[in-house]
Amino acid sequence: MVQILRGHEPPHLSSLTPRSRQRRRQELQEAHRHSHLDQPSPIILDESDSSDTLAGDEEEGVDFTSRYNAGDFLDDEHWAQLLSNLTANITPCITITDDGASQEIKEVIPEFVSEGKTYKPGKSAELRDGTFLRIREVVRGEGEEISLRGWRMQRQDEMNGLMPERTNELCWIINLSEQDALAAAATGVDATQIDEVELHQVKGLRIIRFTNAPYPMLAPPKGDFANDHERRREGILFCRSKYVRVWATVAGHHKRRMEEQSIQFLAPHEADAGYRIGAHTLRFRWRGKTLLGGSYVGEEVSPTVIDLSHPSTTVVLGGTPMRVQRYTFGDGFCGAGGVSRGALQAGLRLNWGFDHSVAAMNSYRLNFETAIGYTSDVADFLANNTDEIIIDILHFSPPCQTFSPAKTVPSATDDANEACIFCARELLKRTKPRIVSMEETAGLQQRHEEFLFATIHAFTELGYSCRWKLLKCQDYGVPQPRQRLIILGSGPGEPLPPFPKPTHGAPPSSSTSPSKTNTLLPFRTIHDAISNIPLYTADHNIDHVSRRQLSKPAYNPYSQARTITCNGGGKNNYHPSGTRSFTYREFACLQTFPLEHRFFGKNVKRQIGNAVPPMLGKAIFEEVRRALERADGVAVGVGVSGGCKNVKEVVELL
Repeated sequence: MVQILRGHEPPHLSSLTPRSRQRRRQELQEAHRHSHLDQPSPIILDESDSSDTLAGDEEEGVDFTSRYNAGDFLDDEHWAQLLSNLTANITPCITITDDGASQEIKEVIPEFVSEGKTYKPGKSAELRDGTFLRIREVVRGEGEEISLRGWRMQRQDEMNGLMPERTNELCWIINLSEQDALAAAATGVDATQIDEVELHQVKGLRIIRFTNAPYPMLAPPKGDFANDHERRREGILFCRSKYVRVWATVAGHHKRRMEEQSIQFLAPHEADAGYRIGAHTLRFRWRGKTLLGGSYVGEEVSPTVIDLSHPSTTVVLGGTPMRVQRYTFGDGFCGAGGVSRGALQAGLRLNWGFDHSVAAMNSYRLNFETAIGYTSDVADFLANNTDEIIIDILHFSPPCQTFSPAKTVPSATDDANEACIFCARELLKRTKPRIVSMEETAGLQQRHEEFLFATIHAFTELGYSCRWKLLKCQDYGVPQPRQRLIILGSGPGEPLPPFPKPTHGAPPSSSTSPSKTNTLLPFRTIHDAISNIPLYTADHNIDHVSRRQLSKPAYNPYSQARTITCNGGGKNNYHPSGTRSFTYREFACLQTFPLEHRFFGKNVKRQIGNAVPPMLGKAIFEEVRRALERADGVAVGVGVSGGCKNVKEVVELL
């Protein structure tokens, strides 16, 4: 169960009933008429970008990151939902309809002056609910009421610990529909939300600078103000980040569920002129010199060609030798290597992995010859020299038993497990990855939101943008309905990769648009995973498991397996015949380990069940690799040749 954060949003005009909306217009017209009587001139040129707030005029802030009250809960299937009023585009005028009510056309005007203050695009306002607005448009309705449209912001210290609590630091709040988010990703255009507020909701003008400079750059010294209260009321405000939430419509319902969340530091193009820093500068400040295209540089190999008329003949061509680069990868709490296997399949270079389990690390070293396997806890691993453990891409999967939805009773190891969550900060500081991923059980989001927020807080405090989402393993070729919480983070100056698109799906139904499903492979089944295992494959001793005969009901092998856990998934996770349990190799195949992946020592079932399915890891890290290749300017998926660091240099050589 998930408790939605407390708070609410002021109602949009379009969300009011016709009678309430008419009453609101009359109130505005009356207030507007009196304000004109007090003004000597209808237009006053005001070059000021701020206004003072009178002492005692402050109102308690509202948590704008949420729209539900305490006690509003949702079940695990729909762990978050919202009825939201979203707009993604600015248009010269907006037609607002309300179930048969008369249409209202709002006119965009250059500016509006009220009580000596000029409201116009580019300026920023503080609202009476404690939030802020960067004005994009000023509009006038048919009843002469004035409204402001723009980007809504909230103070970081009012975000339930999601971000560091820093005075006069704001976060841009964006809510998007899933369709708008997908369209933005396809076109490469940033999607935004435009909020509309009526003028009576505005407290005054404030100076707000949008910047991608890291905190505390540009922030004025604390000594410029008598106290913190004065600083909050009169100081310059900075917006360096945005909190984006993507909402999907639940099929057959009018409700929405929260599909994805992210905290993203502003890109240079989103910052105000004069307040921008280049991505390469941010990257260098954080991790020093970075080799674009991948930190691992393989041996130079001369290009070769095979004579098809004589296939056994290989001809070595002249010219510039090829130098293949790879992004380096480190795997924290790696276990038997499920994530590392997926990363290897995605084309990454494995540098190291660590885990405290002796048996799991023996299996890890058995499979990955390029990686150094450290049998250690996280504290001992961090004692290594930074030069030995710095990598391009980091993944870590802290022990998840504490946060499992199935766990309801505290245990003696909970404190140690929870401490592993908070190792995120030290891992990032020491390994300085360009991209980081973290995997946890779905329970971290569903029932332990405070620990999730603490983890996100640790990421953002170091300047890492991050996005998080529950991914369904079956959507990526895993034959089980397992859900995992995935967090993706990007360091200063780096792109934040998107989550991979599903590769598998349910067969289209009569009510489903064919275009939405034809590109997806069907969900994989138990039969798909285990039917072609050669008889004498390692860890596939059918005679051994058959000795302990079962008398269970047979079931359809073309269905999906129960979720594989550290004990195999319980007594009801057995072979479709009903006569025996799965072999270790069958369990491994249900987790999508390839046949060549070997397991060593005891507790093999635990090693398999604790692993992240490699096919999920592959999908994630292929997306990560492509994002870095695009940012680095290298040809996607083909490496780098001749010592060149980007496509432009290759073209210039030709």
